[in-house]
Amino acid sequence: MKFLMFICALLSVTILKAQQTAINLDGNTVIPAYNLDISWNKTTMLIFPAAIQSGDVGDKSILAETVKDVKNILKVKAGKKDFEQSNLQVVTVDGKVYSFQVNYNENAPSLPIDMGKQPPYAPITFKGISLNSKELETYAAKVAGSIPFMKGKVYHKQGMEFRLDGIYIKNDVLFFQFHLLNETRIPYDAASLRFYVRDKKTVKRTASQDKEILPVYVHQSGAPEFGKGRVIVVAFPKFTIALKKRLTAELMEQDGDRNPTTWLDQKKLLKARSL
Repeated sequence: MKFLMFICALLSVTILKAQQTAINLDGNTVIPAYNLDISWNKTTMLIFPAAIQSGDVGDKSILAETVKDVKNILKVKAGKKDFEQSNLQVVTVDGKVYSFQVNYNENAPSLPIDMGKQPPYAPITFKGISLNSKELETYAAKVAGSIPFMKGKVYHKQGMEFRLDGIYIKNDVLFFQFHLLNETRIPYDAASLRFYVRDKKTVKRTASQDKEILPVYVHQSGAPEFGKGRVIVVAFPKFTIALKKRLTAELMEQDGDRNPTTWLDQKKLLKARSL
């Protein structure tokens, strides 16, 4: 009996010490939340610099949904009036985490909010690659400023030019440098940029034959209509392509039919330069 009481006392001390050794979160490492006011009769649109990968609302009183065929815009609205303060978390494909402290405000502004112009975020890591989100951003900017060295398949139709200018690798991440030029007076608004590995002999894309691959980061600079056009840098976890397959890049126009595509095969991929 005394031995049992001794064991219980020892366990109590151990548990107490374990509780005492817990440390508080460092406030300097916590991602700050943005204050977001929403209302019952207005919709707030959040425009992110990259496609939305996932989102989570803290309460059913917050209604949030993406826009059809546009992956970087989130519509947010109140599901009921005068709800208690809640939160919203959004993760984009380029590794950025956005945290919002959501409040009900009958007079909330309805103008779109550009999250790309908001204060910086904390870097996060990705499963399967060694670069964190800040490093991806840094190397993508370096690639964007690099001199083109690769002559790939060039799309030149409907006054649009879309081509691959270079492929780079840093550790276990591939960076693709694309160039987009609009030679018409009608502005070009891109809705999405998608990538598929498909057989070279395939004429039309089908769900059963294509394998879509998702980037971990997308960097864009410039405008298709001005100067040298738009430079698009896309980062992927390293991969290879079979001899009989190719990687196709497909750019879709928002509210339009100018959908330029370009592609590369195994030969081009193996020419990737080190960063």
